Amino acid sequence: MNQLGTISGRALCPPPQVLQRAVSRRPQVIVASFKVRPYTVRKGDTLNSIARKREIKFEELVALNHDMNPDSLVEGQTILLPGGKLSSRDREILAGIGPATYRTYPVREGEVLQDIMEKRNITKAEMEALNPSVDLDRLSTGQVLKLPAGKYTVREREMMTGSGVPAEFFHATSALGKTVLIALGVAGIYSAFLWRQKQEPDDDSE
Repeated sequence: MNQLGTISGRALCPPPQVLQRAVSRRPQVIVASFKVRPYTVRKGDTLNSIARKREIKFEELVALNHDMNPDSLVEGQTILLPGGKLSSRDREILAGIGPATYRTYPVREGEVLQDIMEKRNITKAEMEALNPSVDLDRLSTGQVLKLPAGKYTVREREMMTGSGVPAEFFHATSALGKTVLIALGVAGIYSAFLWRQKQEPDDDSE
């Protein structure tokens, strides 16, 4: 993606504008998406599975990727998705953005602590400090953990930047103590979801 907001010569909506103002105790993140966003094909992905998880019509994906063979996706291949179409997992990641010191993360089925840490370059000491009352050796599906702010997998970053989160977000975690507005026009209309969270740590049991 270049500064003019294009991917492979395809026009996107205008580049993001970030407005910040200080607030006390209640950071807010408002995210509106690009018209389209890149997606890197993962092992086991098919065009049907990608479309189904995000409620996208198969024909819409084919139209966005006219130079793609829909019957033979390759792991690591980059395709385009409609910007506002997110999987339930994507929404959980965005909703987990929190105060300056941590973000929340629901454990996926079959995940163990090592999986979570290795993919995000997180240390055991960091996890223990953020989750003092959690048995990290016995995680359950859907259990909500606290992860260090700014530490994401490559795929999580790709999804977030494609949804309008600027690259600076991953390096300037102190900005989470303010209201961050990420506004990206879609045909001149802003569509956004609002997430609010108290500055105080959440109950780990929720």
